[in-house]
Amino acid sequence: MSLTNTQYNEIIREYEQLRLKNIHELDNRTAEIYEKIPEIARINDEISSLSVQEVKARLLSEHPSGKEDIRKTISELSQKKLDLLKKHGYPPDYLSMHYTCELCRDTGYVENQMCSCMRAKVIHVLYEQSNLKELVEKENFSTFRVDYYPEDMTDAALEISARENILHTLNICRNFVNDFNNNYQNLFLYGAAGVGKTFLINCIAKELMDQSRSVIYMSAIHFFQVLADASFHKGNNLTDYETVVYRDLYQCDLLIIDDLGTEVNNSFTASSLFHCINERANRKKPVIISTNLSLSNLRDLYSDRVFSRIVSSYKMLKIFGKDLRIMQSLQ
Repeated sequence: MSLTNTQYNEIIREYEQLRLKNIHELDNRTAEIYEKIPEIARINDEISSLSVQEVKARLLSEHPSGKEDIRKTISELSQKKLDLLKKHGYPPDYLSMHYTCELCRDTGYVENQMCSCMRAKVIHVLYEQSNLKELVEKENFSTFRVDYYPEDMTDAALEISARENILHTLNICRNFVNDFNNNYQNLFLYGAAGVGKTFLINCIAKELMDQSRSVIYMSAIHFFQVLADASFHKGNNLTDYETVVYRDLYQCDLLIIDDLGTEVNNSFTASSLFHCINERANRKKPVIISTNLSLSNLRDLYSDRVFSRIVSSYKMLKIFGKDLRIMQSLQ
């Protein structure tokens, strides 16, 4: 799991509030029963008194028969209480704590392991954070269409068909997910607009977020705008900007920069891009970049050190084929 301290603490607070709510509701149910069935209040007082006696007997190592007598009496009183609840039309667990999740009893953990209910909360937070929640419901590995890539279209440089190429690329993307925990790597997807680069990115993002991995998706325009804002406001104690830059962009499990080259290009973008990908490389934090630029255009627009870093540290995946957006709209 990869949550920031702020996100984790917020989830823990939700559980604390839930437990307080459960206690408040139990107190209300108990007050109701004490008013309608006063005998149950007397029974509970007697059970409490006997429980204290049992603890004292255990601490003083008194004869086992005495402790057994106390336990027997407590059991009989508990049964009498259940009989009274049933007689008055109440369920047997009416005076028990009611939990939203019976597995973890609203703590978020079962035997030091994250409960399924907390895992669901984590995934929800990570989806919301990623900017991908709605997209990945439609664009994922189960909906990816390899039949959109023609077998009779060939790339001269790759010397394979669009269908063969996408099958190979799809396999690399699946392996990226499967090996994520054990194999640090970066992906660089390039090709013409509309050939499925962003769709593939969303496939990867969904799989990782479903594993509770933190994924931050940003268009290149948004990415550089955030960096520019953070740089401009630095020193003004704007912790929200610092949080975005230093925590999310540099520390999330996977950073996705989509449509590199659509931003206004200048020396700031080149230096900021290098700093970000270099910093994440130092931390062994993967990056996926997509662009419509050719490799030669990439070299021209960005500094040699950016180009060198990407070519040497990223798996380069060229995607080609027909414009999928046009094909989908026609269908």
